[in-house]
Amino acid sequence: MFKTIKLSKLLVAVLAMLVLSAGAFTCFSGKAQVNKEEKSAREGIEVPIIMYHSVQLDPDKCNEYTVTLDQLESDIEYIKQNNFTPVFMNDLIRYVNYNGELPDKPIVLTFDDGFYNNYEYMIGLLKKEKVKAVISVVGSYTINASESGDVPSAAYSYLRWCDINEMRESGYYEFCNHSYDMHKLEDRKGVLKRSDESPDAYRHALITDIDGLQKLFETNCDFRPNVFTYPYGFNSEASEETLKALGFEATLGVEEKPNYIVKGCSECLYRLNRYNRSGLTDTESFMKVVLGNSENS
Repeated sequence: MFKTIKLSKLLVAVLAMLVLSAGAFTCFSGKAQVNKEEKSAREGIEVPIIMYHSVQLDPDKCNEYTVTLDQLESDIEYIKQNNFTPVFMNDLIRYVNYNGELPDKPIVLTFDDGFYNNYEYMIGLLKKEKVKAVISVVGSYTINASESGDVPSAAYSYLRWCDINEMRESGYYEFCNHSYDMHKLEDRKGVLKRSDESPDAYRHALITDIDGLQKLFETNCDFRPNVFTYPYGFNSEASEETLKALGFEATLGVEEKPNYIVKGCSECLYRLNRYNRSGLTDTESFMKVVLGNSENS
């Protein structure tokens, strides 16, 4: 009798294990059916960001931070042929923080320092190709260009406030804060703390410079950027904390790595990585590095 009861209990235990295993298999199978959109939202959408600077017409002027207009046009053609869609930084912000949507293969084209040629040479191309560009402006450069009274030159000038307003109105440009006057490597490296500064003095210096440019944008262009681009990529925990307190919803660095944008995760928008576009290489070689496996995904 005792053996019979013991055997019955063993059978019940075995059956229970089989039921649990079947349930687990069903659960695993169900997870395997999760569609691509849900997986992207959970694990992150890969978003390459390219960092351009000056754009010229003469190939002899190409260097590590200067491309020709032909190279830029070739880049855009390559991006579109591989089904990528250039978006603004605020498209990423809306996706992450405000339940917005993104195209299947987003990419961001950024242009640092606010060169006048980003308007003179690029606006026709952007309109023709219906492509968005993100420009990071250094305030002191723009003030000098606006107040000089000189006729701007695509060879060396920087954007004026009137140019920025016209570019924004076109719908093809977005503008970021690149510091008022910290785009330097002299007494401090970019926005980093100097060795002789106290934490309070450092915070005051950051706020004075960066919020000062915010106020200039508001006065001259009636808006305040919500994206900050680190000069030379230098950043710290203290700078990030200050920028967040000033209301910036994203920051751009210079590390050459992919980005993964996750809906609802605001932290993924800070210290975003970017690939520098040198004018010393061809489009295909550069894009193979930037896009990698994303080209055929």
